[in-house]
Amino acid sequence: MTDLEVGAILPTFGDTAGPEAFRRYAETAEAAGFDAVWVGDHVTFPADIPDEYPFSPTGESWFDVSMPVFDAFEALSFVAGVTDLAVGTNACIVPYRHPVVLAKQALTLDALTDGQFTFGLAPGWLRTEFEVLDVPFEERGSRTDEFLELLERVCAEGELAFDGPHHSFQETGFYPVPEDGEPPPVLVGGKSGAAFRRVAEYGDGWTIFWDSPEAVAEAGERIGRAWADYDREGDPELMVSRGVHVGSDGPDESRLTVGEPASIAADLEAYVDAGVTRFGVTPMVQDLEAQLEQLERFGDEILPAL
Repeated sequence: MTDLEVGAILPTFGDTAGPEAFRRYAETAEAAGFDAVWVGDHVTFPADIPDEYPFSPTGESWFDVSMPVFDAFEALSFVAGVTDLAVGTNACIVPYRHPVVLAKQALTLDALTDGQFTFGLAPGWLRTEFEVLDVPFEERGSRTDEFLELLERVCAEGELAFDGPHHSFQETGFYPVPEDGEPPPVLVGGKSGAAFRRVAEYGDGWTIFWDSPEAVAEAGERIGRAWADYDREGDPELMVSRGVHVGSDGPDESRLTVGEPASIAADLEAYVDAGVTRFGVTPMVQDLEAQLEQLERFGDEILPAL
């Protein structure tokens, strides 16, 4: 499993989020041997959050209007200043931001990290957050496609005029852009046919939360067919992020990636067999000290087996 990149998911929402916590979390992950730090993305949590969370069996989320919410790109810039870890969004919600602003944020972070940024992105799910930001929820897919087309052109051309279905603008510059003219690695989230098509048309791979190895393998087959339809070379990357708890003092050990080190290592091997190339670790505890302890245990007891 030596080719598996393992990243720690930095909590940027909730009571433990903040600069000192970010520094300690990133430094602990680096010392423990993780390859990267990844962050999720919200701009705000409205008071009205419908039970439509796609990564919960009930649709209920743990988000709350009173939670601190730190900007994804600002948080990753902070992490890049205190560690040498690679960084990534998982996943940036594309329609939340004007595409020129979002391209600038992503390319700035890519330049500041010397190309160590991976751009995980998705259309989003929180309908009321779209309402707060005055973005039509029903346009989230087409706005994501528009941005992905723009990002490819921006990196190849550096300066351009654009006329898309949602945004049009006169010729303008986007520097700094990557010297090779290629976007940062793009991982596209979602489970729809449109999501798999985006992976093949614009992306380098796919990212998902919580799915089992069997579900990932099935999705990988669908993505592979779309990949072939677009005559793409090589293989798409597959990333999975899961809650992890090392030890028998945590949640139900019948769950994947929970329990003793040997059991978790076997789960990770099953993911690798399913085609997973990147794995994101979220400690299944709320207290910062407990989160740091889990990162250390994962580094001491799991990473050496990979």
